[in-house]
Amino acid sequence: MYYSEYLNLKTDLERGYKTYENYERSLQKLINKIIVDVQQKNIEGDSKKAIEIINNVKNIKVPSGIQKRFDNILLNESEIAERKIVLKSKVRRLYCAVTSFCNIKCIMCDIEKHKWELPERAIEEIIGLMPYLENVMWQGGEVFFYKHFEKLMDSANLNKVNQEIVTNGLLLNEKNINKLVDYNVDLGISIDGLTKDVYEYIRAGANFDKLIENMALLRKIKSQNTKKKSHLRLNVLVMKKNIDQIEFFPEFAIEYGFTRLCVNPFGPDFISQENIFHYNKNDEFKFKIIDIKEKLSEKCKKMNIELVDSLPNYEIANDLPPKHENITKEDIKNEVQNVAKNLLLCHAPWRKLFIDSNGTIVPECLCNREHPIGNISTDKIDEIWNNKNMQIYRKKIIDNSPQEICKSDCVEGRIPEKVLKDVINTNLFWWEF
Repeated sequence: MYYSEYLNLKTDLERGYKTYENYERSLQKLINKIIVDVQQKNIEGDSKKAIEIINNVKNIKVPSGIQKRFDNILLNESEIAERKIVLKSKVRRLYCAVTSFCNIKCIMCDIEKHKWELPERAIEEIIGLMPYLENVMWQGGEVFFYKHFEKLMDSANLNKVNQEIVTNGLLLNEKNINKLVDYNVDLGISIDGLTKDVYEYIRAGANFDKLIENMALLRKIKSQNTKKKSHLRLNVLVMKKNIDQIEFFPEFAIEYGFTRLCVNPFGPDFISQENIFHYNKNDEFKFKIIDIKEKLSEKCKKMNIELVDSLPNYEIANDLPPKHENITKEDIKNEVQNVAKNLLLCHAPWRKLFIDSNGTIVPECLCNREHPIGNISTDKIDEIWNNKNMQIYRKKIIDNSPQEICKSDCVEGRIPEKVLKDVINTNLFWWEF
């Protein structure tokens, strides 16, 4: 299996068939293949095969800078396969709001009411986790408002942790763009309008002309650093105001170098006429969404843009009549339940932590905020990871009763499996040659 491939690589290096640089490149590909395979087996519910792979590869020696991370991944995947509730492995992915303060006041956001920042004590805890983390996502408020943000970024880069940042892009400048590119940061920029009037209505206090200026600067600097692996993600929140512009976001993405387009609906916690998914619903909007989804899919395939479409599929959700008369709501419900019997609905409580913009912690940002597992202002991360509340999350999912604690969007299949089971990016385990 994989260990034999590893031994063959070592033999090729020892006999001079491979240079050390070629050996490291081949080893990197092998490591990525192992991680993707074992995780995929757990996603498919094939626990036996996952354990078989883990036992086969646990003696592989990887570069010292990622050895702890590699070992932690194998331990964590074995604990998922064995349905463990108390884990010896550490957090693998961290989503962290570093501040609630922001430079603009979006119509769909009241985050600034918390007046909160990540406490300095927690910074050292997070830095201590860096050797084990595969990925960290920094968000706000606005991340570039947080005075200690550069320290966190530097630590993640030193430990070769893949970093993602969510920003409105208005505070980007030549200095921080160069650092973002140099650190291979995956940058997610939230833009909800393609014209000045729509954009500035949604993102009150923002300047559309400044945004476009920053996007052009970002494109220029990235084009001068083609060896770097960072990706640009365009985040769009769909609402009544911008619904007629959504189908044109792929063209905007191509123009400014975005490789991924994430299109999201409002959740039920946003009560407004702009929320066409929960409070201002009608058939006109539903048919528009169906049309938009088809157009986005076609355009993104043609333009080679990765599309993460979290908009509801109204036919599957039965908000509109099914196309096929012989398919009923009960058929769909039974199919979902039958699949769930053999698979874990979600892997987030085994892999992730999300620190919200008021300090509360849940396994994933999509989780029900009414069931937090702790608070970073008062609790230590290591204690939260296996505390009673986190154990309840894991047990409910193992027992196939997630509806007792999880959001209906997840339980009823409106959130993609890729999100719930956290399929990793195979570029996470890069190192410099």
